[in-house]
Amino acid sequence: MKRGNKLKSDLIILIILLFVFRIFAAAHPPVEKYPYPGFSDLAGKAQWLQQDLRRNNLQYGLVMPRVLLPPQGNADHSSAHQEDGGNRSGPYLAALGFQYAVTHDTKVLRWANETFAAIEILEKVTGIPGCLARSFNLSEKPQRHEQWFFFPGEWHQSTSMPGYRWLGDPSSDTMTNLLYGLAIYYDLAADASHKQRVKELVDRIVTREMNQGMRIVDVDGKMTLWGNYNPHLAHEMINSLLPLGHLKIAYHLTGAGRFQFKYMELIKKYGYADQAILANSFKPPTVPWDTKLGMEALYHLLSYEDDPLLRNKYLASLERYWLTQKNKNFVAFQVTYKHFVPDNNGFSEKSLESLVNWKGAWRQHRDEWLRQEGGPMHVVGTWQEPAQEYLRAYWSARYYKLLTADNNLGSGDPPQWAKPTKDKFAGMVFVPGGTFIMGSNIGDADEYPQSIVNVKPFYIDRFEVSNKEYARFNPDHHYSPEKTDAPVLNVSWYDAAAFAKWAGKRLPTEAEWEKAARGTDGRKYPWGNIHDMSFAEPDGVVQEAAWRAGKSPYGAYWMAGGAWEWTADWYKPYPGNTTFSPAYGEIYKVIRGATAFADPSMQRCAHRYYLDPTTHVSGYPVGFRCVKDAE
Repeated sequence: MKRGNKLKSDLIILIILLFVFRIFAAAHPPVEKYPYPGFSDLAGKAQWLQQDLRRNNLQYGLVMPRVLLPPQGNADHSSAHQEDGGNRSGPYLAALGFQYAVTHDTKVLRWANETFAAIEILEKVTGIPGCLARSFNLSEKPQRHEQWFFFPGEWHQSTSMPGYRWLGDPSSDTMTNLLYGLAIYYDLAADASHKQRVKELVDRIVTREMNQGMRIVDVDGKMTLWGNYNPHLAHEMINSLLPLGHLKIAYHLTGAGRFQFKYMELIKKYGYADQAILANSFKPPTVPWDTKLGMEALYHLLSYEDDPLLRNKYLASLERYWLTQKNKNFVAFQVTYKHFVPDNNGFSEKSLESLVNWKGAWRQHRDEWLRQEGGPMHVVGTWQEPAQEYLRAYWSARYYKLLTADNNLGSGDPPQWAKPTKDKFAGMVFVPGGTFIMGSNIGDADEYPQSIVNVKPFYIDRFEVSNKEYARFNPDHHYSPEKTDAPVLNVSWYDAAAFAKWAGKRLPTEAEWEKAARGTDGRKYPWGNIHDMSFAEPDGVVQEAAWRAGKSPYGAYWMAGGAWEWTADWYKPYPGNTTFSPAYGEIYKVIRGATAFADPSMQRCAHRYYLDPTTHVSGYPVGFRCVKDAE
């Protein structure tokens, strides 16, 4: 009987062990399947990919891309594409910050501190405060991988840290990725002593960038290959966005006013915030790492900026990036977009599917010839690309409550200013009362003089009145089904005024229309001071994100590039305008907001035009929107 009980007990233990083994096997796929596409336990995958990264891609705390694994590669994982060490380590530090904020796991905090300490070495090893290396190795002599990749001549023996070699010519990628990771680590994970070290490091890095004329300058005094943010030197629009992010991070962390002063100087004197809107170029060639850099800069600008007018410009930039990313699998961008634009479909079921089937890292056996002095070297071995991008996407989604621990979509936790609010009057946005800059001294004579005008608070239609809305007022109004939501056109001023009265509203005065379009900062266009036709195409030519980017400071759409719009006012000269026009008087009504089929200068907020109020068919596509008093 005892023997039978023992057999029964052994059988139960065996069944339990087999069950545990099956769970273990399911939770830990064989490494040959790396990075485990199809693995649906997202938390389990995050754990396993992190183990793989730490086992095979971590060098003294830095994340090394494309590592030649031992025994063919060096045991310290330095046989790698070292030029991107900082570029991978910044996002990894951010991922650890998000992970620690979610889990409060002291092990994760220890890992984050380890990577931060390695980033500190990227500065110390150069011997110049604020000057960064791309990567470093512990070595007294050159190594073979220095010949294989990037610029071999950029490797140096450190004079400030004997026994170290370091790689120079840091780029925008290095700077932006590292500052992004440092700021998130500071906000979410670092203790008081580490916060102080982060402050001091960021202060030195961004101070050097400022002192070098908004450029990244290497130890030899030369600007690096991709380090130009200088307002007096030609540069891509993204290089107006990135330094704003650097300066905003430095000001947020240190509170030093000189960073905010330079930030505002670049915006007010050199138009960097407007240029930042166009950071995402639609023209080839486009490269994925520029999207990552743009996202990282916008993440902190939208997190730290309090001025709603500036924030709207950064949102416009984010929308333009979304235009090219909405059908792609960059999940970390989808998280960022959904966090700041919660009323649109950013992080979604498609994002979950992308995480399940994620293939953004790889492990490959290669037989190749790599360059070196004296002739190519034959290298055969297994290489591994790290999975810090999965970790960033997963843990940021968890932190912002867009993803639950059991792999379901969450409700999210957007900033207060981004939370959708219920309209007091359906379909209308609020425009606060007060003064604004009206008119222009650079346009047509009828726009002169520019002056300060005061208006009372009011509500204005978010969109122009549509065919569908107008047909409720006039059942005889006919339109094709595909034009249901398009602006109603070819209605006279009297028709528009009658609709407005029927709806319990009225037509806007010129001053109300211009303030709703322009805000209080005197901008030229509803979105800012730089013109681009992608903001003025409400007909779907460049898709939804473009016209979302082109909305006014108060959230009114298509105030440039939609239809011309009737206003309440007769076409008369402004007070102080002494020019003569036979059109002045109570003859014509003012129309505003030129269509896309017009000269770009006509899409300025201050531009005026006029039309006979009785006309239905003028050749101009003329519609209207309504306003309602707030008091």
